[in-house]
Amino acid sequence: MALASRFLLLSTREEAHMTWFRRRYGIADYGRAFEEFEALFNRLHGPRDMMMIKTELGDGTRVYLSLPYPKLVEAYPGFEPIDPTELPAEATLLIGHQDAFGERFRFPTRD
Repeated sequence: MALASRFLLLSTREEAHMTWFRRRYGIADYGRAFEEFEALFNRLHGPRDMMMIKTELGDGTRVYLSLPYPKLVEAYPGFEPIDPTELPAEATLLIGHQDAFGERFRFPTRD
């Protein structure tokens, strides 16, 4: 968390370019990452394009993070950078702004 605290000194007035990261978890095994991401999101005053989303897999969950500063991912072990073209079309928003999510993703359809 010390790393994340140092980034609070950076100005949040400018819209930062978000970098995307992905990690696969077992079923509902991402609780700690969720809590830490939520705390960081709040400390940074909720950047519009910063979000945590997920997709369900048969045997687990794939979690995606968008972060304003790539070095922040060091607080989230196991997350690997991805190109935005690798993002899913459908996902579930865990943390972030609904309008920003809706511009890029749609909610999964249920059968």
